[in-house]
Amino acid sequence: MNENRSRLFITTALVLGGAGLFVVGFLVSCMMPMMGMMGMDDKKDQGMMDQGHMKEMMQQMMGGMLPPGIRPQDLPEPESRGAKLLSTYCAQCHHLPSPRMHTAADWPRVAGRMLMRERMMAGMRGMMMQVKAPAPQDEDALLQYLKTHAMHGLFPMAIPEPDSPGALFQQTCAQCHALPEPKQHIA
Repeated sequence: MNENRSRLFITTALVLGGAGLFVVGFLVSCMMPMMGMMGMDDKKDQGMMDQGHMKEMMQQMMGGMLPPGIRPQDLPEPESRGAKLLSTYCAQCHHLPSPRMHTAADWPRVAGRMLMRERMMAGMRGMMMQVKAPAPQDEDALLQYLKTHAMHGLFPMAIPEPDSPGALFQQTCAQCHALPEPKQHIA
């Protein structure tokens, strides 16, 4: 009887050990592409993503549609605290956004989502690049800056003709962006 128990124990241990090795191998093979995107295949990076790797990963995740950024000196009030916060925190993962990408009504939702991600990644030391999350008072100042310099959206009812460029924008671009006020742009 003891011999049967010993064989059962050994068989169970071998089966579980083999299954464990299979699972570990599967997980490692799934993680290899991610590790390459994160810069973990480079000895010098020591597993930390730099801004170039992060932006490359974001570009891949967004299907190559990461919007181009603007230069820090082209921000409204470029020397202000809000502009410096935007350059410091937002450009860690993607290109520097213009405050005019969204309306004042949209920025709390958009910024809130991004700030939540920054706080999450800031807590993942050793896995991600050294993402910094702003202090609560800096979050408030950043959001105020974004809202102050936000896009002034055109109300959809202001588009008179169904086939006008404004109507086409509303059908496609407005799924993610506010309809811009044409007076904000030059030809």
